[in-house]
Formats: sequence, C-alpha cells, structure tokens
Amino acid sequence: MGFRTVVVLNNDLAHAWESDPVLGRQISRAASLKGWSGMGTIDRFPYGEVVEQVHADCQTVAFLDGYGGKAVAYSHWFRNQTEDQKNLNMLKALADALGYRVSKKPTKKD
Repeated sequence: MGFRTVVVLNNDLAHAWESDPVLGRQISRAASLKGWSGMGTIDRFPYGEVVEQVHADCQTVAFLDGYGGKAVAYSHWFRNQTEDQKNLNMLKALADALGYRVSKKPTKKD
C-alpha cells in the first residue's frame, strides 16, 4: 500500500483551479509538509487545504468544516474487517481521543 492525501477544495474558486497548471504541485507540496514535517500550519494552498497525508492502511475520522478540515482519530485497517467492526473501532478511537469510552447498550433478554 502507498500513501493517501485528503484535500478539501473551495468550489467557489473552481473557475480558477480547474485550469491551474500548478495545482498538482501546490497540493503535493502542502501534502508533503503536512505528512512529513508535522508543520500543520503550512498545509494550505490558494484553493484549499490538505487535511491529512497518511499511509493508506490508516483509517481516519475527520471533521470537515468550511474549506478545510481536521483529522481527529485514527485506527488501522485489518483484513476481513466488516463495516460494523470498522465503524465501532473508529467510534472507539474518536471517543478515546476525546477522553471517553464507548460501551454497548444493554439488550433485553427474552
């Protein structure tokens, strides 16, 4: 597996970025700074923001707001993981990042 870059683009500026010949270079530079140097303040470019650059087997909970976003919790991809297992793992990762624990509601016994 390789790496994944999550980018938020400002659609109000689509008229400018749709034909910008250096957009790819700008995204690449911002992604490199976000992913490798930890310099989260240099992750913007004229048309948007790089939210994250991580290894592709990383699962992320991110909040997108306005023209940017923030990755807030992480887990790892596991082979044969069901959608429910993935969602529960991500919920637990987010809760843990916020200082909480997740517990299942009790079910009625017949």
